[in-house]
Amino acid sequence: MTIGEALVKYLQARGVDVIFGIPGVHTIELYRGLAKSDMRHITPRHEQGVGFMADGYARVSGKAGVAFVITGPGMTNMLTPMAQALADSIPMLVISGVNQQDSLGQGLGHLHELPDQQSLSAQVAKTSTQINQQSELIPTLNQAFDDFVTQRPAPIHIQIPTDVMDQSFDWSDSLLMNTSNQLTVSDAYHADGSSIPSPDQTSIDSAVQLLAQSENIVILAGGGAKESAETLQNIAEKLAAPVVLTTNGRGLLHQHPLCVPASPSLEAVRQLIREADCVLAVGTEMGFTDYDAYRDDNFPTPKRLVRIDICADQLARQTAEVALRGDANTVLSHLLEKLEADAPKRSSERVQQAYVRAATARESALSGLPLEYQAHVELLNTLRDCYPDTYFIGDSTQLIYAGGLYYDHDKPGGWFNAATGFGALGYAIPAAIG
Repeated sequence: MTIGEALVKYLQARGVDVIFGIPGVHTIELYRGLAKSDMRHITPRHEQGVGFMADGYARVSGKAGVAFVITGPGMTNMLTPMAQALADSIPMLVISGVNQQDSLGQGLGHLHELPDQQSLSAQVAKTSTQINQQSELIPTLNQAFDDFVTQRPAPIHIQIPTDVMDQSFDWSDSLLMNTSNQLTVSDAYHADGSSIPSPDQTSIDSAVQLLAQSENIVILAGGGAKESAETLQNIAEKLAAPVVLTTNGRGLLHQHPLCVPASPSLEAVRQLIREADCVLAVGTEMGFTDYDAYRDDNFPTPKRLVRIDICADQLARQTAEVALRGDANTVLSHLLEKLEADAPKRSSERVQQAYVRAATARESALSGLPLEYQAHVELLNTLRDCYPDTYFIGDSTQLIYAGGLYYDHDKPGGWFNAATGFGALGYAIPAAIG
């Protein structure tokens, strides 16, 4: 088989079942392999649609969205979806062609030629790697899938020159083989010996001590917490802590008395945070489009911040009294277990006070919106009640802006759009298809 065909065989062994792409002469070997596979292929009319479909697919499936695009305009059309996915921490594997090796950077006028495609792609990807020979294929793919599991999700770009993609690939040379001549998927994970980061017990103990000693805790929950609904609710109830949800955290704690489904850019929510003596931030980068959408620089500095994030770089960007690096659900589970063992139960009076704090923030946030935005929220509530357990996917529109400021969805991860983060247009329809 060729290197392009081997790549497709690898993806199927990894459990990839859908690929989004537009075929072309620069990716013909990928499509030769795809024709022999059991994977489904979705063909949009434009590569931006490819990327937004892969994004929507990734958000609801929990898998990386996989895209095949040609070199040059195919890749430049993919840059906007990749930038949106990077801003929203969405796993996406972008496989592109690139012109033959000896032509790269020469300016010879080849079809779809770019001065430096890899450098361009690297601006909107966690990594951009060029495959130059067959021995690099499996390790590069292993690293990509390993990063999807152990790091903050993001787009990863792999490009293969046309004169490399059609080279022969000896599948039997792979170290990841079993007696059935198939890729051993379980062995492929963490091929470089890495693992999902987890905080040490000392840090867990420090966080628990802070939380147990605090009277008025507020939890900030972002998209990184969307797979942690039950654990997040349990810890919020244990701490009697209102939970403020960013755009990508909506759907968590739906209609729970501790839920505050309102933007931290609103003064009512900021007042709740200002009055807190401890803030637990879970899976949120605390970025401007969620926390300071009006750019008034009035977001309060959280007191005694405890922060949970899988990304070390994110933790370093915001000073915290305790920083816990790891998967949100795992870290929350450790905290809850320790709190259950060591922290006294909150009194019923404290719980009722927390309910009042959350209700006050909700009511003030909603009533403080312009009347037309309140009407938009009412429409969203009606749609949600008519179509429960449904994904609501949006573009940059007034309806979405209103919902971003205040809206309580009924499905974790079921409300997402391109109006925050990178703020790309043209997102909603292809992402919904994905």
